[in-house]
Amino acid sequence: MKILLIFVIIVFTNNFFAQKTFSSKSVLGHELGTEFSTHAQVVDYFEELNRAFPNNSKLEIYGETNEGRTLQLMFIGNENTIKNLEQIRNKHLNSSINENIPIVWLSYNVHGNESSGTEAAMETALILLRDKKEWLDDVLIIIDPCLNPDGRDRYVNFFKQYSTLSKNSNVRSIEHQEPWPGGRFNHYLFDLNRDWAWLTQVESQQRIKKYNQWMPHVHVDVHEQGINENYYFPPAAEPYHEIITDWQRKFQEYIGENHTKYFDANNWLYFSKEIFDLLYPSYGDTYPMYNGAIGMTYEQAGSGRAGISVVIANGDTLTLRSRVAHHVTASLSTVEVAYSHKEQLISEFQTFNNDFPYAYQSYVLSGDSFKMNSLLRLLALHDIKVGKPKEGSLIKGWSYTSHEKTTYKVKSNDIVVSVDQLKGPMVKVLFEPQTFLSDSLTYDITAWSLPYAFGLNAFACESRVPNESELSVPNDYLVSSLPMNSKDAFAYVCKWESMESARFLERLLRSNVNVKFAKKSFQLDGNLYEPGSLVIARGENSEINIDSLLIQASAGLELQINTCLTGSVEKGNDFGSSSYREIQSPKIGFLAGEGLSPLNTGETWHYLEQRLKTPFLMLRPNDIQDFGISDRDVLMVPEGSLSAEISAEILSWVKNGGRLVLFGESVENFLNQLSIELTEQSNEFHEMSERDELSEMITGAIFNCEIDKKHSLSFGYDSYHTLRQSASRYRLKSGTSVFELPKNTKQVSGFVGSRVKNDQGGALIAGQEQYGKGSVTYFIDNPLFRGFWSNGLLMVANAIYFAND
Repeated sequence: MKILLIFVIIVFTNNFFAQKTFSSKSVLGHELGTEFSTHAQVVDYFEELNRAFPNNSKLEIYGETNEGRTLQLMFIGNENTIKNLEQIRNKHLNSSINENIPIVWLSYNVHGNESSGTEAAMETALILLRDKKEWLDDVLIIIDPCLNPDGRDRYVNFFKQYSTLSKNSNVRSIEHQEPWPGGRFNHYLFDLNRDWAWLTQVESQQRIKKYNQWMPHVHVDVHEQGINENYYFPPAAEPYHEIITDWQRKFQEYIGENHTKYFDANNWLYFSKEIFDLLYPSYGDTYPMYNGAIGMTYEQAGSGRAGISVVIANGDTLTLRSRVAHHVTASLSTVEVAYSHKEQLISEFQTFNNDFPYAYQSYVLSGDSFKMNSLLRLLALHDIKVGKPKEGSLIKGWSYTSHEKTTYKVKSNDIVVSVDQLKGPMVKVLFEPQTFLSDSLTYDITAWSLPYAFGLNAFACESRVPNESELSVPNDYLVSSLPMNSKDAFAYVCKWESMESARFLERLLRSNVNVKFAKKSFQLDGNLYEPGSLVIARGENSEINIDSLLIQASAGLELQINTCLTGSVEKGNDFGSSSYREIQSPKIGFLAGEGLSPLNTGETWHYLEQRLKTPFLMLRPNDIQDFGISDRDVLMVPEGSLSAEISAEILSWVKNGGRLVLFGESVENFLNQLSIELTEQSNEFHEMSERDELSEMITGAIFNCEIDKKHSLSFGYDSYHTLRQSASRYRLKSGTSVFELPKNTKQVSGFVGSRVKNDQGGALIAGQEQYGKGSVTYFIDNPLFRGFWSNGLLMVANAIYFAND
């Protein structure tokens, strides 16, 4: 007993000593706010903090970035809370009448160069553990110190390389001028703050798993903005999404009032109710809002230009230390407000989904299995439940295709998603046919409905559609298998209908398999094969083990591969016809560097590496002049500007047979040489208010397209909805407008300004023209937008493999 008592005394003494002597300098080598900490130092800091306060904290690693950096959470509470985390979590998720601990989640540094956030996270955690014991008795705090470690280290390493010993405060100094692409983005140059709903990136996927395990009552997303801006905190600006409750609005007011008290006492300037609205569902404030929490954005001046100190426009010096102090103050104030409103936070969260008058109770979706399973996997990541409706039953609903109420007979592979579940509000937001705008002045896109994004037929039903069973999402794709008679096959055939088809083709080409595609439709064993379908003839692959290679190439993919015992087909052209053209394995290059959009560059990179899984060569624009591109078959150019000399080099390469793929306004580098032109663009300059400018804008609206189905760019498409983000209207004087807006077009969903809404008819969305021996493909509306507009992915594969045919 005496030995045990001595042990307890020693442990207590050591903990007490560690807590009293803990300092950032002893761990980081510098005081917080005087230098930037690398991510490795941040990880060490929280490990040491956990050791110093073992009874009041728990450290949990929840994942890893593309570049191998740790993603971690720190849980902070009193000793009883930390011992019973799982019990607290279960009470919360089950809406227990005994729930009494509100959960506050503080997220920092989702944009890597908004660097004061992580420094503030470290100081906030220390102050909570050391000085705020009273709050810890009644609140559980979860801190994610850095949502984007790869981007943060890109910024910190740049700053450490170029900062001077004097920490030059002149904004013109190189330490305030980040090189391309900057630290804002993650490894693939995605904006993680716009990926909460779409989950295209590994950081988002791993974080959302933990978020859904905890579903906090309050979530704060800590940011930075331009160096001359004052601090922003809620209340947010309109538009608020209609799903947001009066209580959520009221709590934002409480936050604003409490922050005001502290900022006034320190004579710190601030603003609210401007710029940052609550509409687009994929932000770190809106996603929590639509899941019942109080979601908020805080914005501090700084971003990638502030460094350790910088002289701003009014002559004052903005320091890292002051930026950290502002964020720490707002973070602590948030916990204080949660502490003082804990009962209402809990009760309002538990009743969040009870009373909203949903216009649509269920959404029935129909489409090919790959698109359906892609959607199912996304919904599973969000813990959204999906059911299987009764085959053959008749439903009435608003059709996403015809845009009117209709009757539909349920098919065998259809699914139903209902709002009658915990994630019901999120279902409404993600599937709503049209988004209600309380104000047209918004910070992001105004339409995103998943049926359009995934290219699925859908019906929004006013009454609940019952489901026979709940669907579980397959852990893996349905594995393709060859038919039993495959050894006797004259040829193998595979429909071209999804990115699975494209990945299958890519694997075959890398294995030197001879693959042809059908320029015209044909019929085999009663099945219709549309143009683009793949044909692999045994006789043209006699020197390889084609059966084995097909098994390898189709492994893990969701495909239907059929066989033909003869070269003759029932309808259409036989396999020996010239209407079947061989596909060459493309050598792909794409540009990345100064002058080009990091976001569109990242979308292209991610597409090639993660979606298509094909080798490629990433080139800086200047490499074209220095080394040429004669070894490339395909060159992809993201949005941005190129010099006239580089553009001329590219066109010379196209004339000799190259296939050029242009995204968005990159087409303007070539307007004088190619047949594309920008039409009805006013050159008149006149000053306009922000709201007047809106009348000439399209802010992420969805339009239905007309399709030229004879062209290879349309292979695999029966219909297509485009997400339009610019009112600029292009057309081709020659060549083919494969996807374009109908003459009297009108948006399906989203905001279109009054001065441009009647001018969109005939606008080019995607098209192609021949140029010399080569071709140029235009993607005016981005088919790779944020990686989530899945129905656009196959279009890009068409440009890569079929562009000259």
